[in-house]
Amino acid sequence: MLTLGNLLLGFAAILLIFQDQKTTAVLLILLGLVCDFFDGFCARKLNAESALGKELDSLADLVTFGVAPAMLVYASALQHMSVLGAVCCLVYVACSALRLARFNAGQSHMCGFVGMPTPMAAVILILLTVTANPPVLAVGVCLTSMLMVSRLSFPSLKKIKPEVVEDC
Repeated sequence: MLTLGNLLLGFAAILLIFQDQKTTAVLLILLGLVCDFFDGFCARKLNAESALGKELDSLADLVTFGVAPAMLVYASALQHMSVLGAVCCLVYVACSALRLARFNAGQSHMCGFVGMPTPMAAVILILLTVTANPPVLAVGVCLTSMLMVSRLSFPSLKKIKPEVVEDC
């Protein structure tokens, strides 16, 4: 249910972007982030992890953290850059899909990530959309895209085990 919630929140964000309700769209993307965090947590706690769930999670992530942020960036600023703005957004969506496919093909068992996770990339795009002018935003979108498909290591917050703190 949380994974489907993530997917539907991403799609609703896209619809709101078309209606020029960008602030609400950002909130829905961030709510999708919360669903994405808890879907894996709940699946692990309930011992309900499955191949279907992993694939559905990636499809939901592509919509919520790939397509929706790219559309937000485009509608907010990059549409005024003509073809270059569209190309930046297309590259971001393509890199999001590659990142998620690479994860499913062989990284889901790892403790961390190779390449920036798509939720983190989406948060960066949201922050850039709020703070950057169009040329800086275009460069930021391209750099974020490259980080998703890079071989750099990123920690996983989902798999960090809490430590017991003892009194001194």
